[in-house]
Order: sequence, then structure tokens, then C-alpha cells
Amino acid sequence: MRILFPLPPILCVFIGTAMYFLPLIGQYPRNPYLISIFILLSGAIAIASVWQFYRYKANIDPQQLDKTTTLVTSGIFRISRNPMYLSLLLMLSGWALWLGNLLSWAGVATFVFLMNRFQISQEEAYLERQFGEDYRRYKSKVRRWI
Repeated sequence: MRILFPLPPILCVFIGTAMYFLPLIGQYPRNPYLISIFILLSGAIAIASVWQFYRYKANIDPQQLDKTTTLVTSGIFRISRNPMYLSLLLMLSGWALWLGNLLSWAGVATFVFLMNRFQISQEEAYLERQFGEDYRRYKSKVRRWI
């Protein structure tokens, strides 16, 4: 099964680029410490989630769900069902903070909407078919984002 949606990192870069070109509406001062926290947290979550997939030899390509043979529920996946996407969300949030433009948060909201609607919902349906009760139990214990 191949999802006809751009890879999430590509979507993130596209939305981040669009955020840069939005008109300045509701400017606010940058907080370098807060921005640093978002960026560092994003990187840590990305590394932790990729490590878990590597550790379990799980498929990391979100466009090839049919190659998914392992349900990873340990490590960072005990906190979020989608830590890789959470990492991208935190990166976009850090970028929005750096831009200092209230309108740029529309890009963050757009990312969440598109990911929920077109990527995560399809992945969840597939994982439920593939892993049945194990996935439903995991889904009931761990939130989609955080």
C-alpha cells in the first residue's frame, strides 16, 4: 500500500518555506531559549524514534505501509504513537517562534491537519488491520501526538 501524500519531511519543508513568505501579522519578539528548546527536543525525539525503528528492524518509510511487519511500542513510542511526526511539528513550531509572526502558526496548524487527515489516519487504519487487538490496545494507551 502506497500513500499518495508527500513524505512528511518534504511537507514540513514546504510548509516551513510557505511560513517564511507569509505577510507579517502580529509580530512578537523572538525568544532564543525557547526556540532552542523546541529545536533540541525535536532532534532528541527524532533520534530516539529512528533508533527504536532501527533496533527492531522496522520499516521507516511511511509511504510503504505494506512493508510494516513490526509494531514498535517501546522507548519514545510509549509517549507518542507518532514521535517522528511530533519531531517535525516541534521543528515547525521552533521555526514559527523564530519568524516571530502570529500568522506563521497557521502553517503549524496546517501541518497537524494534513498529517492527521491524510497520513496518520491511513497509517492507523493499516496498523489496525495488520496488528488487530495489539494495535487497538496500544492505541488506547498512547496518544497520537503527545
